[in-house]
Amino acid sequence: MKVDVITLHNVKNYGSALQTYATQKILRNLGCEVEVINYSRKDLLDENLLDTRINTSNIFSKNFFTRLIGRLFLGSSIKKQNKIFNTFLEENINLTKRYKSYEELLEDIPQADVYCTGSDQVWNSSWNKGIEKAFFLEFVPKGKKRVSYAASFGKDKLDDDEIEITKEMLSKYSHISVREKSAKKIIEDLGITNVEHVLDPTLLLKKNDWEEIRTDIRHKGKYILVYQLNTKNPEFDNYVKRLSKVKKLPIIRVSNVVYQIFKYGKFDYCPTVNEFVSYFFNADYIVTDSFHATAFAINFNKKFLSIFPKKFSTRLQSILELTGLEDRRVTDFDDFSIIDKDIDYDKINAIIDKEREKSLKYLNNAIYK
Repeated sequence: MKVDVITLHNVKNYGSALQTYATQKILRNLGCEVEVINYSRKDLLDENLLDTRINTSNIFSKNFFTRLIGRLFLGSSIKKQNKIFNTFLEENINLTKRYKSYEELLEDIPQADVYCTGSDQVWNSSWNKGIEKAFFLEFVPKGKKRVSYAASFGKDKLDDDEIEITKEMLSKYSHISVREKSAKKIIEDLGITNVEHVLDPTLLLKKNDWEEIRTDIRHKGKYILVYQLNTKNPEFDNYVKRLSKVKKLPIIRVSNVVYQIFKYGKFDYCPTVNEFVSYFFNADYIVTDSFHATAFAINFNKKFLSIFPKKFSTRLQSILELTGLEDRRVTDFDDFSIIDKDIDYDKINAIIDKEREKSLKYLNNAIYK
């Protein structure tokens, strides 16, 4: 059975790359031949990424001179990002030819038995700058099976102008699964009832599966790992700085955002994807505002804290509720004792194991029945 997956595999983000890797590995474990459709929005293509970053920057987009400075400042960092993430994808993911537009995809549709919308915020119109028909499998030939695995809207309600078209497109799916409870409710409110709430693909792989891609990292000794996606959060910044002093442990900050060099802690800019995973394995504590970092912390049985971002926090809320770890969310930024609060990982691992079994059963049925 050949399955072609479309997802956010190439957005220069560690979570996106790793969920793609996990999806491919799980489908192969189910006996499928797997191919990831190498499609990206035009503005996120490697050759356009520098212009996109400048155009969306409040600092660099102002005029000719600021744009020139932006090119000088961001150019080398974007080259490094492209190299790091493209190398991981080329070495680990079975990609189709590159599609630079939806029109190119329609002109030369990759052939498969089943087409799958993969995980991550594929259905988030805010992130995608509108509805991306490719991620709703609108290019798939009539009569071919369409399924989704752990897809996300990244928000808890649709805009009014999205409702009808989203209902129309999702009605063509034979099996739908989503990553958050909020997404399940969104779809059920459209009158579509065949919706399953499943685990993110990174959680379908066990800790020993992730051991396979571990590698050496630069830092030796104990540390608090910080992975921060939302850089404009002074509460986050102040909290980890004070936590470091309370725990008498260094902050190791990893990111592919070069600006974070100015933030507190020892900064490892743009580690490889394999090094990224290793930082989670070796950490004593983890503080993050990222869904996938939270998932890795739970999967690797680490003591961690989650600081919710102002936007798109439903995914974090959902994973904490599922595992009964709502108390790991930081709400009191003067409380540093919370990080040492015991976590009953025997109980949580049992929850994850049960959800894995349910999620794998869904995926097997979606593909083969």
